[in-house]
Amino acid sequence: MKFLEEEPPLAGECKLPWFIDAFIYPISASGLIHIAVFVFLPLLVKFFIARLSAFLQPYLQWGTSYIIIFLTVPFYIVFYGYVFYYITHCVVDSAKGTRRASDVPISGTFDVGDFISEVILLFGCFAICLWPVTLYYGLTRRFDSTFWLLSAGGGFFLPMSLLRGVMFDSFDALNPIRIIESICKTFFSYWGLVLFFFVVCGVVAAILPRVPLWSFAANGIRIYLVFVLAHRLGWYYWWHKDKLDWGL
Repeated sequence: MKFLEEEPPLAGECKLPWFIDAFIYPISASGLIHIAVFVFLPLLVKFFIARLSAFLQPYLQWGTSYIIIFLTVPFYIVFYGYVFYYITHCVVDSAKGTRRASDVPISGTFDVGDFISEVILLFGCFAICLWPVTLYYGLTRRFDSTFWLLSAGGGFFLPMSLLRGVMFDSFDALNPIRIIESICKTFFSYWGLVLFFFVVCGVVAAILPRVPLWSFAANGIRIYLVFVLAHRLGWYYWWHKDKLDWGL
């Protein structure tokens, strides 16, 4: 379990309202560096690949596309694997009481297997909550009241599923009975967490696309808000760990 490590001290007492403190979580050296890398590194790789493709095209013609795939696929597997890995790090680190984004410990970090397992685990957390609405839309292709009801239901269980999946680092933690039990132990507080998730996700899905921004700026805001959600998820455990009593 990731959480079975020495807990760092709290980063000072919180003197700000929780809502404000949540949104300044990514404002640290590590947080801002990670946001910049996650936004600009794919752009740099895309630029390099475009230049390389233009250079090779006159010589290789049809073979150029295979070379580009050979070069880019490993990069994107490792890159996006690390993105998900760092997001889970933010959850676990916040669950220990930290209030600002921190660095990933160097020891054992660069393990592609760990990156891929984190991606699979997070997709599993989404799948267990959103498979009903996904199946419904796949069969009907409709955005009707049933679709939105299923979406709301899946969204309600999603934060706890993500929290349990990340904290236990195991698919065994996604037992629906355990998820419901954990929600019941902190029922009213959990509604606040769900509402916070819905508001932030609504901003990303409905408002941000309507704001005239450069694509890299919009991506930076999305990543920033994902860090905010990861922090609140981990902080929720820290605040209610005695009630949840997960034994971590």
